[in-house]
Amino acid sequence: MNVMKNKGLFTRLFILLFSLLLCSSCTKATNDTPLHQPPGSIEEKTPDNLTVQLPDSSCSYFYLLWGTHAENNRRYEEAEEAYEKALICDPDSSHILSRLPILLLRMGKHHGAAKWLRKAIKQFPEDIQSRIILARIYIQTGDIDDAITLYQEILAITPEDETTLLRVAFLYSKQNRFTESEQILTKILTANPDSFYAHLYLARLAKQTKKKKLATQYYQEALTLNWSVELALEVADYHGTTKEYQKVEAQYHDILKKHPDDKHAGLGLVHIYLIQDKEEKALEVLTQLQKSSSNPGEIELIMARVYLRQNEFERAATILQTLVEQYSIEEAIYMLAVIRFQQDKLLDAAQLLQKLDTESEFYEDGLYLQVRILIEEKELTKGILLLQEEINSKKIVPAEMYSLLASLYNELRMFDDGYKILETAMKLYPDETKILFEYGLLLEKEHKQEAAIKQMEKLLLLDPDHAEALNYIGYTWADMGIKLDQALQYIIKAVELKPDNGYIRDSLGWVYYQMGTLDKAILEINKALKLQPSDPYIHEHLGDIYSKLGNSQKAKIAYKTAQDLFQDKVKQKQMQLRIDAL
Repeated sequence: MNVMKNKGLFTRLFILLFSLLLCSSCTKATNDTPLHQPPGSIEEKTPDNLTVQLPDSSCSYFYLLWGTHAENNRRYEEAEEAYEKALICDPDSSHILSRLPILLLRMGKHHGAAKWLRKAIKQFPEDIQSRIILARIYIQTGDIDDAITLYQEILAITPEDETTLLRVAFLYSKQNRFTESEQILTKILTANPDSFYAHLYLARLAKQTKKKKLATQYYQEALTLNWSVELALEVADYHGTTKEYQKVEAQYHDILKKHPDDKHAGLGLVHIYLIQDKEEKALEVLTQLQKSSSNPGEIELIMARVYLRQNEFERAATILQTLVEQYSIEEAIYMLAVIRFQQDKLLDAAQLLQKLDTESEFYEDGLYLQVRILIEEKELTKGILLLQEEINSKKIVPAEMYSLLASLYNELRMFDDGYKILETAMKLYPDETKILFEYGLLLEKEHKQEAAIKQMEKLLLLDPDHAEALNYIGYTWADMGIKLDQALQYIIKAVELKPDNGYIRDSLGWVYYQMGTLDKAILEINKALKLQPSDPYIHEHLGDIYSKLGNSQKAKIAYKTAQDLFQDKVKQKQMQLRIDAL
């Protein structure tokens, strides 16, 4: 090994100490001991005339002190070298053999630490601490079986050690060896009925194996033995997974009774109230939390969300306006902008969105909302410029941005630009279904239905449950009067995936119409109208069905409703012609 650097004054002091130690050894040497012998090679004659090497304690102690000083000063490489030299002087030093692996772990050298620990265990078979440390290394590296073997070796030395038994039981549960884990934990409880960790691990084990009654029992006994906020929160979370909301509430109330300012319990109680649609109770808890919170703005933001759930937009907006003015909270800015957009206060919404920082997590959603505002204002060109500028200024933008930009090009019938942006996006996101779907819609817009269907089929290979693609293919086939059985299968699947989508319900009604099953067609079209009452095409389809049934009066009403809803003059004229024909 290289001589260690930067020893300075400390090194000179150690050399002096080493010299003194050597001199001390010399004064004790017999006349048979050569004075020129190097450290670590003192010889002694045994009765049977065999020569053996004795450890040089002075040499080992010197390097041990050196290594300790280097380790305390965080010169770990130097400390490692010193400890290894100490072991050369005294290979059987259990103290150094236990110290070196800990140093190596501190340095992140897990492999090296494991090597020395295995050596220590081999030299000192009763060494429990080295086995514990080595087992932890094995757990970190995922070698669970090796860790279990080490713990079992410890149990061979100390069979009743509860901590080791708990560790083995825990590792068994990680390997889904639930029966073996339960046997060990039950054994612990037999010896120590008040073992907190045995009760806790049994509760978690019962939770894993879905033994609800046992889990509740063991959790309760663990709480009785050693109540803590952390455990009470864990128990509340467990009852939440089993939807025992009253028990969840009881746990949170118990925590708040003992720790009134506990934020986790307070927000947990709010969450469980909201799950049960108990908004007023949630607001009561939030009001109490607000009084003691070090971050009242966070609580007020949650209160605004609750008011939004209650459709109390102005109460939510009042809170959000304060948060915007006092704290400039990004989420409050975005939420308030959404409210103003829904209230058709487009200018107010746009001005709020300008306040969002470009690095904000709400910036992207804010950008989409700005585009929505521009669409509402019939300013599609400005929306295109905004998105194009964002794409050009960023190295990476989400696929949704390309998709939205293409849809605007599509609306303006700028098909070449639409294809160009989507082809760029497909190179970046070859498997992104949003891009593939938008490409199919672009082909549809150009009346390239066969190409559009192929595009949608390609999409379904990536995502067989893409409801919109299933609906597009099914509706297109139905409209063309082909593959009606397969079209029906596609649309039924789409309805199952999105039962509250009025347009997909309309497609189902339309395929029934094309198949001549008019009673089912009327049923599905009426369901679609409940979901999308302002869509003129659905009313037109209803008129077609009634017309085919010979019910002229109802057909006229449906066509007239469609005519009033259509903005396109050509479609309005078509509806008038059908009314006149009836």
